[in-house]
Amino acid sequence: MISKKNIYPTILTTIQLLSLFYLLVSGPIIADSINGFLIEIAGIFLGLLAIYIMKPGNFNIRPLIKTGGVLITSGPYRIIRHPMYTAQIVAIIPLVAESFSYYRLAVLFILTTVLIIKIEFEEKQLLKHFEGYKEYKKTTKKLIPYIY
Repeated sequence: MISKKNIYPTILTTIQLLSLFYLLVSGPIIADSINGFLIEIAGIFLGLLAIYIMKPGNFNIRPLIKTGGVLITSGPYRIIRHPMYTAQIVAIIPLVAESFSYYRLAVLFILTTVLIIKIEFEEKQLLKHFEGYKEYKKTTKKLIPYIY
């Protein structure tokens, strides 16, 4: 059973996963062009690297901090605070571009919006939980290195 405090993050994660599922079943899962394929692979690599650095036991698919979780500031986390979210967007963009439809574009927009909402929710939790998070925020960007 999901507690009341977990409903909102669970809804956000459900929308995220449904968006990814739709994008993966409504078109090819491997980009056709070399450039698209390289961008997709870069996104997948970033995601796997972020998971490896974070350690699977430290992250939660929902934007909630695990008991005993530690703040990770190395690897891609030195530059961006949410590389797993960046990785999803980077890996999906070439798939939407190469098998374009307005529905797929709308779902990509929904996915990106949900990820940004998850970031805002998660960062409130991180600020409360980790003493050094406020300082960490000053030296990194949310999603796009050196920009946002």
